Order: sequence, then structure tokens, then C-alpha cells
Amino acid sequence: MENILREIVESRKKSVAHGFKYLKECEIGNSKNRRKSLSESINDNSGISIISEIKPASPTLGEIKEISNVSDIAREMENAGVVGLSVLTEPDYFNGSYENLRLAVEATALPCLMKDFVIDEVQFEIAAKIGATNILLITALGNLEKFLEFSLQYDLEPLIEVHMAEEIEELERLVEIGMAPKLIGVNNRNLNTMKIDLINSKNLIPLLKENFGNNLVVISESGIKSYEDIRYLLSSKADAFLVGSSIMKSNNIKNTIRYLRGL
Repeated sequence: MENILREIVESRKKSVAHGFKYLKECEIGNSKNRRKSLSESINDNSGISIISEIKPASPTLGEIKEISNVSDIAREMENAGVVGLSVLTEPDYFNGSYENLRLAVEATALPCLMKDFVIDEVQFEIAAKIGATNILLITALGNLEKFLEFSLQYDLEPLIEVHMAEEIEELERLVEIGMAPKLIGVNNRNLNTMKIDLINSKNLIPLLKENFGNNLVVISESGIKSYEDIRYLLSSKADAFLVGSSIMKSNNIKNTIRYLRGL
């Protein structure tokens, strides 16, 4: 790790302690039992599967959208036919929060992914208590085996993110120890440089399907702006598409999602 990714992780190590305070104060029921996981929602969907991201800001774009009502945005995304929500909970670079995730969970019946730089068990505990169905595990951050055990312990389906072909070896080791992944995200963004290239999914998804079988659910993440981008990625056997900035920047979230779905 280097550059921006290292900077974000170091910042998250300092801020993650606030999670213990949130965990103590957050008194809500776990509503996860009434909703599918992301992989189930994707497998059950016959059309183009869009995971829409609630993303107030990013290191590259700065503030993307001032969000006055997370619940309204989450419901608008649900009404547009997305298969799930991804909610940023990293506070310093993405203006995310655990509270945004809680509001999205309460407002919809959709699978909800806690999207963060996960480095501590408390993040799993918070995700479970809020009622999230999924949690992001970034292969480049390490500790995959331990974090997969936490995912199982807290009944969270992990979305394991890769960016390079070399990281497939990490996934193969998981298979060897009986922890075969079933939901993989291919990030088209290099987290060290923040540069995006959709060809990353075009190259990696066929390799993942070849190594782990066509039943593996693979999500293409980052840099998706148009229906043409999705058609391009469908040809590489992508099963779903996680879209953040282009939806959040739009003036009409529902219409943008329907356009991305080819409707």
C-alpha cells in the first residue's frame, strides 16, 4: 500500500475508535432477517443488476452531493429497481457515516453493504447491529482469513474486493482452507493512484470465473458512467455493477438508474 490508500487507512485507524461510542449509543433492532444478501438479490434478478452507492464525497471529486435526507435517497434508489445499496461509512475522505447506513437499512428492504476500509472487529459488530447484510473486505488491506471469520461470526456476507491478478492467489488460499468466496468485487480504480480503467474488469472477471466457476458472483466497481459501459462489462461476464459517483452527481437519481439498467 502507498500514497492515498495508506493515508486513508492511517486516518481510519484513528477514527475507528469512535465506533465503540456509536455501538454503545446505537439502540436499534436488527432488521436483517427480512432481506436478502447481495449475492441472493443479484442471482434472483433477471435484468441488469445495479448496486447504487450513497456516496457524499470522494478523495478525487471532493463533495459530490450534499445529502439532506439519506432515507429519501435510499427509497428513490429502491424505487428505481436497484438490487442493493452500498453505503459509505468512512468519515474523513468520503463524508460517510454509520448513521447513513442505519438510515438506509431502516428506509428500504434492500441488501445493504457497509462500504469502508475495514480494519477492526468493531466495524463488523456495528454493521451487524445496524442490520447490514454485507461488508466490504479489501484484499490489499490483508487479514482476509481473520475478517472472513468475523463475517461468519456476525452473519455478514463479505464482498471481497480485488484489483490485480496477483490477488487471485489470496482467493485460492481461501479455497484451500474451506473459505471459498462467493461474492467478489473487481475495483476498476487503483486505490494507490485513484486512476480508473474499466479494462480491469474486462481482464480480471474472466480469470475469476475460470478459477472459481461461473457460480461465483462478480461485481464490477468504479468508473461506470453509462449504459454503454455496462454493455461493455457484460461481455466480460460481470454479474452486477456498483455505481456511485455518476448516480450521486445526477439531478434525477431514479432516471439515471433506469438508464443504467437499459430502461
